[in-house]
Amino acid sequence: MISIMMPPLSLAQIRGSAARLRNILGIPEDSYVDIVKIMDNLPDTFGVVVEIVPVQEMGEKHGETYPAAKKIRLREDVYDRACQGYGRDRLTLAHELAHLILHGPKKIALARVSENTRVPAYCDSEWQANAFAGEFLAPYRFARAMTEQSIQSKYGVSAAAAHVQKSRRG
Repeated sequence: MISIMMPPLSLAQIRGSAARLRNILGIPEDSYVDIVKIMDNLPDTFGVVVEIVPVQEMGEKHGETYPAAKKIRLREDVYDRACQGYGRDRLTLAHELAHLILHGPKKIALARVSENTRVPAYCDSEWQANAFAGEFLAPYRFARAMTEQSIQSKYGVSAAAAHVQKSRRG
């Protein structure tokens, strides 16, 4: 099995990166993130190409990111639902943004591991992107004191994301 490994990132490091991005974008720490607006402005602000791709072309993939090319591709239905405020799809947009920010081409390492071996979560690109997305949209520092329902409502995330973000310690 081939896994994509990244340099290790702790949850504290990921939280710091998410907070820095909020600061760069002028988003207050404890506020709703308009992730669709961020994606729509990436081309002008950071020179990132964002493509909205028909479902039939993307297939099962909700999104994909090419950090070296500064390119994010989003499946059209996912983007449309994010525009409508669906938490799961808003998280997908933040997840793809995380790959762009955290995973440059010089950081990727391919590793052949046995079937019984797992890439440690802190080195797994998908875990890192999920942690960043949750932290960017619903910072744990504030979410930990809220109910899951309040997290969903305030930050526009799904019930599952609210649960993970409230319980993610570290």
